[in-house]
Amino acid sequence: MIETIDIQTLWSAYGGIFLLMLSTFILGYGLATWFSKIKTTTAMKVQKEEIESLHNIQNIKDIETIFTEIKPKIIDIVKETQKQTAAIKAPEAKMTVAEKAKSTYVSYSKKAVVLNMDTIGLGNPDIPDDLTKIDGIGPYIEERLNIIGIYNFEQICKLNISDIRVITELIEFFPGRIERDNWVGQAKSLMIYRSKL
Repeated sequence: MIETIDIQTLWSAYGGIFLLMLSTFILGYGLATWFSKIKTTTAMKVQKEEIESLHNIQNIKDIETIFTEIKPKIIDIVKETQKQTAAIKAPEAKMTVAEKAKSTYVSYSKKAVVLNMDTIGLGNPDIPDDLTKIDGIGPYIEERLNIIGIYNFEQICKLNISDIRVITELIEFFPGRIERDNWVGQAKSLMIYRSKL
């Protein structure tokens, strides 16, 4: 015989199953959201730290470039101040207008310094490369390199140790900085990159 099932019992059984499935869904959804939030927060924290470290490195490079560019101006001001102090102490030794207008590109060593253009070649001032793409060369240093005849990456690629020493003295740059910043290697990389375009 077929037993009769009480409708109320049937509804309470289905209701219990429904509540069990609903609570399982809510618990699973809540845990998944919580784990996702932890994972996202951790990833964001790691990326934020990487960005901050890169930003700090960029600030250091910017500070070095700025200092590189203003160092010659500081040296000129100090020399000018020393000359004025000497002129005040000895009134008979007043500075002439010609002394004040002295070029900053004159070598102050006893021996004249000349860059051998035979080794690095003559640059093309009509089609200059953007030398500021090399780390350690800012607009001021690029201008000074242009004044002594260096306009292109190809010239920088051909620099040897003696050329680097002469350039360092001519542009009044930090000794050893050109080697440390690896201008030659950077110029070669930029030429390879340009040839692939």
